[in-house]
Amino acid sequence: MHRPVTPLPPAGAGLIWRSPTREDAEALVRHTKRVDRAERLEYVDGPSFFRWLMTQHDFDPETDWLVGIDTVGEVAVEAGAWTQVTDSGGRAFLWFGAVPGYEQHKPYLLSVAESFGRRGLASVPDGLDRVLRCPVEEHRTAHRAVIEAAGFEAVRSFVAMERSLSSLPEPGSIPDGIDIIPWSDEHNEQARQANNDAFADHWGSLPMTADAWGDMYARSDQFRPDLSYLAVADDRVIGFCVVEIDEENNQDRGIREIYINKVGTIRDRRRRGIATHLLERSLMSAAAIGMERAALNVDESSYTKATEVYRRIGFEVTMRSIHYVKNL
Repeated sequence: MHRPVTPLPPAGAGLIWRSPTREDAEALVRHTKRVDRAERLEYVDGPSFFRWLMTQHDFDPETDWLVGIDTVGEVAVEAGAWTQVTDSGGRAFLWFGAVPGYEQHKPYLLSVAESFGRRGLASVPDGLDRVLRCPVEEHRTAHRAVIEAAGFEAVRSFVAMERSLSSLPEPGSIPDGIDIIPWSDEHNEQARQANNDAFADHWGSLPMTADAWGDMYARSDQFRPDLSYLAVADDRVIGFCVVEIDEENNQDRGIREIYINKVGTIRDRRRRGIATHLLERSLMSAAAIGMERAALNVDESSYTKATEVYRRIGFEVTMRSIHYVKNL
């Protein structure tokens, strides 16, 4: 697979094009908020997320992210790609955005993001899947039109769901021989292996390497081990619930919200209420420290019918997104 060249910026855009740095985190938040006011995004990340993203072992902002700075020094446009390559194949998540007045640059921005993704996937061995993925909120029809014009196909829908943390039910019973324990470093590697087993048959999923798992949890400022739980049987992790809190974003929005990053059970222990029990324990722990709301995102066509599970616990759909794909 040849290594694509990043397209040249459009002439006369009136922007300074460069890669962002950690010092741009606040400016990236302001950019995202401006896009959100115009197009209503599913989620507006806080500065800690942008700083965290720039430290990931498989992401280099100098080569995987581009911003356009306007005449007053604000981020007007951006494009990026986060690539994951494993022994099973590779995928690149693409994003691009423009504040009002710069929407005409979206086709160029997507072409930049695609070039970043293609370059990152160039190391995937022949014969394995190389997939570009570009998720977008369902209601952003103009944004979706840009993606479709670039040859991407809509193949999957995901939903954002929320639940108030008031009036929580007591966790239900679980089968004998299973212990629910707080998250611990001692079980970190077993939890990673359980994650890879649990999501092995989920659409678009790839196994997480030890480095990727460490980036996501052990080295993340947002990960909350005190609110995350593991299910253990016969000295083996068989289920997990991973909780995050973006404190900066919560403070900015005036809310107290947790985000359920992952809930799963290894495949030979499914449909026994383990994941539900883990989630209920996390919700109760979050409520006990004064959190007010829980949010998550889930594949609407999940093989495990996860959306139905979350509905039974009291979660409601707040937004739908479409995942566009281009296979290379």
